[in-house]
Amino acid sequence: MSESFRASRGRKVISRASATDLGVVSHLLVDTQRRQVAAVVIGSGKKAQLVDWEGLSGFGPDAVMVADGASLRPPRDDRERAAVDGKLELVGKKALSDRGNELGKIDDATFDADTGALEDLIIGDHRIPAGSLLGCGSYAAVLEDQQPASA
Repeated sequence: MSESFRASRGRKVISRASATDLGVVSHLLVDTQRRQVAAVVIGSGKKAQLVDWEGLSGFGPDAVMVADGASLRPPRDDRERAAVDGKLELVGKKALSDRGNELGKIDDATFDADTGALEDLIIGDHRIPAGSLLGCGSYAAVLEDQQPASA
């Protein structure tokens, strides 16, 4: 089942063990080499925590489920701290082709809610297959140069 990055923001994260609200999704950290959601960022600022994709028991339309609060962890490195600060967020990022052409702004992205695999990047009225994503940093996302298909 496809899920949207934009629609995921603000979704509650719930402990399966205690049925308590652990926070809300603020960002999704993407592994650009694997083209997959690597972790979910919960909360913001210095108190933000992450849960690795493998630590999720479900990513549903109403809530993200984790086994318990122990599934949450602080950022481990500079890349994860940048993700917590929103600097690596795909949505809203400038998209550049690998030839240096600006393609526009990434308006949304879709992923498989069961596996975390990226499916498409949405730039304006174009859907670009996630396989074209080469990298994402604080300045821009770089995509393999190709002609986008209409959304």
